[in-house]
Amino acid sequence: MNKLTTTFLLAFIFSIGNSVYAQNSEWVKYNQKGKLTYKTTPAGDQIMDFSHAGYLGGGVALPTITTTITVKPSGTGDDTKTIQAAIDQVAKMPLKNGFRGAVELSAGVFNCASSIIISESGIVLRGKGSDRSGTTIKMSGDPHTAIVIGKGNTKVALGATEDTNQVEQTTTRFVDSYVPFGAKSFNVANAKGFKIGDTIAIYRPTTDAWVHFMEMDNMYREGKKQTWVGTGREEISKRIVKAISGNRITVDVPLADSYDAKFLMPMGVKVAKIKALNRVTHVGIEDLHIQCEPLESSYGNAPYAGIRVGGDDCWVKNVFAEETMNTTVLAGDRITMQRVKIKHTYTNLGASKPADFSLEGSQNLIDRCEATGGNTYFVWTSSLITGPNVVLNSTFRGIGSRIQPHQRWATGLLVDNCTIADGNIDFMNRGIAGSGHGWTMAWGVAWKCIAKSYIIQNPPGTVNWAIGCIGQREQTARLFDGSPIIPDGNFDSHGKPVAIQSLYLAQLQERVGINGLKNIGYQGNTKSEFKNKTIALSPFTPDRDSKLGINLAFERPVNTNNVRGTTREFGGERALDGNDKTYWAVNDEVKQATLEVDMEGPVLINALKMSEALGQRIEEYKVEVQLDSKWILVDKGTTIGTDKTVKFPSIVAWKVKLTISKFSNYPALKSFGLYLSK
Repeated sequence: MNKLTTTFLLAFIFSIGNSVYAQNSEWVKYNQKGKLTYKTTPAGDQIMDFSHAGYLGGGVALPTITTTITVKPSGTGDDTKTIQAAIDQVAKMPLKNGFRGAVELSAGVFNCASSIIISESGIVLRGKGSDRSGTTIKMSGDPHTAIVIGKGNTKVALGATEDTNQVEQTTTRFVDSYVPFGAKSFNVANAKGFKIGDTIAIYRPTTDAWVHFMEMDNMYREGKKQTWVGTGREEISKRIVKAISGNRITVDVPLADSYDAKFLMPMGVKVAKIKALNRVTHVGIEDLHIQCEPLESSYGNAPYAGIRVGGDDCWVKNVFAEETMNTTVLAGDRITMQRVKIKHTYTNLGASKPADFSLEGSQNLIDRCEATGGNTYFVWTSSLITGPNVVLNSTFRGIGSRIQPHQRWATGLLVDNCTIADGNIDFMNRGIAGSGHGWTMAWGVAWKCIAKSYIIQNPPGTVNWAIGCIGQREQTARLFDGSPIIPDGNFDSHGKPVAIQSLYLAQLQERVGINGLKNIGYQGNTKSEFKNKTIALSPFTPDRDSKLGINLAFERPVNTNNVRGTTREFGGERALDGNDKTYWAVNDEVKQATLEVDMEGPVLINALKMSEALGQRIEEYKVEVQLDSKWILVDKGTTIGTDKTVKFPSIVAWKVKLTISKFSNYPALKSFGLYLSK
């Protein structure tokens, strides 16, 4: 067999993957030479190379560091100071090949009432396992994060020192009329003063022209204008110069956004040579169980978070966090989170949701992780965060939960072979949600995922993709608007597998070879490496009224202005749980009671049904629907009593609010149902 024939056969094997029914994606596929080829948009944009995400830029094995100090649990009292003293002792040791040593926590329970802080580079904190027979950090005391990596627990801006003073040196500007997403080179006005190996920051400005083009200057909440991305704010990408030819600069990692000069003037795109940041690096957290007591609460009232990584080239692996809220924050760059498991016993309460994995840096990899819990964001992105960021081979469960970039323009996220049996993957326009989150994600890719549903929308001038995914496609208007319905983004081979199993692994293998996959724990890019692909979507059993049909408010997130007592026994969610024995109630001193249901999308309703739990008490109320950023009255009255049904003209509802303004005794509502009745 000659070399050409062998190459062709290899390419054919790559293309069919594990399924004879798989087809090529039109956007990424292998050519006859076994090389990845990419379709471009008319402007030249293409799906970027995401393989640079992860520790030391991807494809590098997490190091094994010898134990320097072993700490045993005291059995009584607070162990935080003992653990901290061991970390501080290792922190004084000299760096050797980038590391100082490892602090190992013996098996058992360590009671910790404050944060464990690692503020020097080259330290590993390791336990004896993440199950209950291993090492448990049991959180107690005042609200805090269990483990903090980084000085001062702050997110450090790109191109800044710890005190955020800019340390720019040589500067220049883009001169290209358009630099596409996925590009690795660009032309500048003057490359003099730059050299190979320099760290540069690329500053993409926010201008009135761009905000207008994105249709983000027309958002109002109850008559008040909402600001999406304020003019003057900059999206900052950090790269390393790999080559210079004349005034053309080539960088190490593709650009995770596009740069259209006509929307970025007069400031233009600045390129600045910067000094390396004084940040914590090469810190690892391994083999630990973080335990809190289960708490039925809104996340804003939950006392404990898990791990905040405020350093670069760090990792967290084999950690099990129970009952923490906003559990992990990846605030640095080139962080790997591998086999991190998060569990919530109770559904998060209220319309505001926590994030299990919060992406606040770049080139970060969330790999083979799990999260279980209702009404959460499994993964979100912060404002003006550029990729590549990757969520790989991870499994998430929980009704009302989702992967959803959260606010104000993040770019370059790959969700690769993830399963969300009960929830959504959304790259969308959140409109006035939150404080005017607007367009949340551009240049995002969902690759071969399984989810209950997808909302994939294209911001003006950009693309979001869902490729080879399984689950329902949904369309919606901008959040809280009635119209227009935003068209689908780019769905490719929806409901049918594509030939390349994992885009990240395919790109990684092409860039660094098969050993890059093996270094991060994959023997190959085959279906056998993706166990979560066998998980079926979860069935949903609705609450149904014999006359009105399905209760569309059943188990939706709900906010109230008051809850009786100090527990959740009478929380607002009790009025939506379909259980006639539970009810929402407020305290005696309350003068007005409100219950607000978040429909989590545009839902058509034309009927409501309410029932008091303790007899006729309510003497005056109104029900309003939020649509087009306004509250519209659909019902008002002076009595509710038992099983009061009200019908009204059909209306799209994003939120529905009950306001009780007069009552003879504290209100107690056992049911609040919303319906689309025939």
